[in-house]
This record gives sequence, C-alpha cells and structure tokens, in this order.
Amino acid sequence: MHDIPDETKRLLEENLTLAKENNVLLKKLYRDSIIGLVIKVIWFAVVIGLPFALYFYILEPYLKALGSSYGHVQDGIVKLFWKGE
Repeated sequence: MHDIPDETKRLLEENLTLAKENNVLLKKLYRDSIIGLVIKVIWFAVVIGLPFALYFYILEPYLKALGSSYGHVQDGIVKLFWKGE
C-alpha cells in the first residue's frame, strides 16, 4: 500500500467534510427553488384566474340581467318614437 502523508490525509478529510456540507446546502437550495416555483405558479394562476372567476361567477349574472333590462327599455323607446311608421 501507498503511505499517504499526514498533511494530505488531513486535507482529503477536510475536502470530504466540505463536500458533504456543500451537498446538504445544494439540496436545500434545490428544494427552496422548487417551492418558490410552485408558489409563483400558484400566484400567477390566482392573479390571472381570479378576474375571470369573478366575472363569470359574480358579475355575469348581474350584467346579463342589466343587459336584458336595457333591451326592454330600448325596445320600449323604439316603439314609443317609431309608433307611426
């Protein structure tokens, strides 16, 4: 077997320790980046989807009713002013 000098052995052990710590930190960074991506996707879905949901489920029935009422009023005005024709 080859005899490894003490200084080289110490440096190799230190390198191994640093590599293990680095691996732990990289795993945490990767996990945090995935969580950040998921949060961004959810945020953009809410920002883009909320106005559509608000319109279709809350405002649309009122706007349809208002449009229907407006149509009746408009028909009444047309009949009133163009009665003779």
